[in-house]
Amino acid sequence: MTTDRLTAIILAAGLSSRMGRFKPLLPLGDTTVVERVVGLYRDAGVEDSCVVLGHRAEEVKAALGPHGVRSVVNWRFEEGMFSSIQAGVCALPEGCRGFFVHPVDVPLVRRSTVTALVEAFTAYGGDICHPCFDGRRGHPPLVPAALAPEILEWSGEGGLRGCWLAWDMSMRDVAVADQGILWDLDTETDYRRMLARLLSEDIPTVDECHALMAQVNNVPGAVQHHCCAVAAVAVRLATALRQAGFALDLDLVRSAALVHDIAREMPGHALAGAKLLEDLDFSRLAGLVRVHMDMAVGPDPSVDEASVLYFADKLVVGHRLANLDERFERKLVKYGKDAAAIAAIEKRRDAAKRLQVAIEKICGQTVDAILSGIDIDGKSGDG
Repeated sequence: MTTDRLTAIILAAGLSSRMGRFKPLLPLGDTTVVERVVGLYRDAGVEDSCVVLGHRAEEVKAALGPHGVRSVVNWRFEEGMFSSIQAGVCALPEGCRGFFVHPVDVPLVRRSTVTALVEAFTAYGGDICHPCFDGRRGHPPLVPAALAPEILEWSGEGGLRGCWLAWDMSMRDVAVADQGILWDLDTETDYRRMLARLLSEDIPTVDECHALMAQVNNVPGAVQHHCCAVAAVAVRLATALRQAGFALDLDLVRSAALVHDIAREMPGHALAGAKLLEDLDFSRLAGLVRVHMDMAVGPDPSVDEASVLYFADKLVVGHRLANLDERFERKLVKYGKDAAAIAAIEKRRDAAKRLQVAIEKICGQTVDAILSGIDIDGKSGDG
């Protein structure tokens, strides 16, 4: 992947009339909306960004001062977004081979999405690359610089989409596990949702987990079904532990379980899956996935999200609930002549049994009672 000679055109010229407050300068975490978008491209390795200014241009320019990004003023900003796109295209540097078009009011795009677009663009340089979540295109598209003349010649009717349709431009959808590509900051409700999402943005949502498995990584359906079953068991166990006063993050447990076998068909799939998740900036999930096959469990184990996932995974065969004896007996029969494999299986079995004792002690009830009536044949992972 190479990000050289790419530019991010960040559109921050509008009036924010629907929002009622000036969107580029709204606080978002420990920064502002416009600074968040600028930082996205810097973190993704895209060195050149150009922020298109218009309404309250001097205020935005002052906020961007410490970031060392270029800016250009669109004096026609009241004509609409397409005029800002054209202003940004006019300011493309010589030798630019492609440019992102990123409205500032779509600030929660993930770094991994930019990376995926760059990889696709590198492979298919003549196509406009759209990020696509669950079959829906979002922002930002990555556009070949060779199409700049057509954009500058276009009347603006129908916006950028109208231009693409009129010129019959070649397009490619790039599947991403990123709902943020669809989230516009248009209302106070949108703003509150984004602020809430920031609190756990390093944990993919259930829908993002399903997209990551099915559309981004093409994990076989049977493996996805197994992960959903493990997620249902893990969430039920974690809920019981929380009810007993034990602090666990249910979202972390659920999402990690939904993707724990994301690299199931690769050698050393636990470590491979953890590496994949780390590359996507899901480091907390990676920590759980790394140890879901093997973890050190002492005689008096502590219980946390990782141990809940480990134990839940040992209770599910395929997408069917099974007790520990059944699960490990099958393994012992399968590897009966392999001494090293037998030793590893017995170590996992003993670890799982220690965790079962600990969980039952904390909850004051048996695991069978905790899981009574659970339906793990569905695919939501909600328990």
